[in-house]
Amino acid sequence: MNRMIIAALLCLVAAPVMAADNFAECIIAKMPGVQNDIAANAVFQVCQSNNPTGFVSVQQGAGMGLFSPSSAECVAKNASDTKSYRAAYLIGIACRKLYDAPSVDWERGEITPPKN
Repeated sequence: MNRMIIAALLCLVAAPVMAADNFAECIIAKMPGVQNDIAANAVFQVCQSNNPTGFVSVQQGAGMGLFSPSSAECVAKNASDTKSYRAAYLIGIACRKLYDAPSVDWERGEITPPKN
């Protein structure tokens, strides 16, 4: 009984890490704490192997929800202990892609993502 409860709690805790449904979520799940650019490139390759189209296929604002962080909060949380510049840069792109709302051009009737 106790083992089942512990196993259930571990699944709940690990679910956000295992639930990388797109490239940006994979970067945020695997990139924090990366110490050098070689490791950052390896993480990038792992995420790209599961999501070949990279950031292009991630809908702008896909991570936005009632209790979602801002893109700045996401970057501060996930990139603060990351020594690799490349890893921190990719975390920033992923956070902005997930948590920044798309911009609207009312004159043209177009919705476009914010410029990085």
